Amino acid sequence: MKHWKKKCEEKLAKEFDQLEASSRELKVPPAPPGEFEDIIAEMERRGIKPRIRKELKERK
Repeated sequence: MKHWKKKCEEKLAKEFDQLEASSRELKVPPAPPGEFEDIIAEMERRGIKPRIRKELKERK
């Protein structure tokens, strides 16, 4: 079992390193101005509560 766990961890570490290296080259375009506020306003209009706020309240 220890051997399998070590092998799995090595594989995940290698995959993480590859993803990290490829993400450095990736240029993410910025969101349009006001996009976040528009999304939040639409969620409030529909009565949707952002999940992250609920999760943060539960952790306290």
